[in-house]
Amino acid sequence: MRPFAAQVGAVLGKDVLLELRRRELIVSTFVFAMLLLVVFNFAFDLRAEFLGAAGPGALWVAIIFAGVLNIGRTFLLERERGGWEGLLLAPLEPGVLYAAKLLGNILFMLVVEALLLPAFAAMYNLPVLDPVVLWVMLLGTVGFAAVGTLFSALSANSRAREVLLPVLLFPILVPIIIATVRATTERIAPSSAMGSAPWASLLFAFDVLFILGGYLLFDHVIEE
Repeated sequence: MRPFAAQVGAVLGKDVLLELRRRELIVSTFVFAMLLLVVFNFAFDLRAEFLGAAGPGALWVAIIFAGVLNIGRTFLLERERGGWEGLLLAPLEPGVLYAAKLLGNILFMLVVEALLLPAFAAMYNLPVLDPVVLWVMLLGTVGFAAVGTLFSALSANSRAREVLLPVLLFPILVPIIIATVRATTERIAPSSAMGSAPWASLLFAFDVLFILGGYLLFDHVIEE
């Protein structure tokens, strides 16, 4: 048996190689997120005095909605091409599959966010290219991917998976969405002396909880 890290690296490398060949997930996710930002920019009267409060919400709505598009195809592509059965028959622990898919989703979302942030900064004129904001985005992305990877595997067998995944996912994501928006807002337009530190700490706790929960529950999910 290969070490855990080597097995995760093999599955992750396969996913990265396929995405480099197709560029399907990253391109579609980025285009969808950009469309949402443009819609928010023109649909609402975001004056300069309101940008600091409304901008982070628009950014995270775009990231979350586009992320669902990415997360939803995590296991769907494997099943459509017959690769899922091969992964299940391989001598791999279920935790290896979860860790590899989780890392892949985090990587793809971070690439999209790296492309999205400069456009958002220019469009909304907000200082989001800030180390603290980037740290909050990393924490939010990890938490979103941890929950999304688990529920993507759960809904992949359903015929109504496009509807089922958001219905299952969004109620669990509420704490992460609130914490990320508040932490980003407190950094850009602070309204309290504590700043974004408490919200970032809460995000870190959520990430640890959701990653451990997903790792422990993934075995039961793929058996369904």
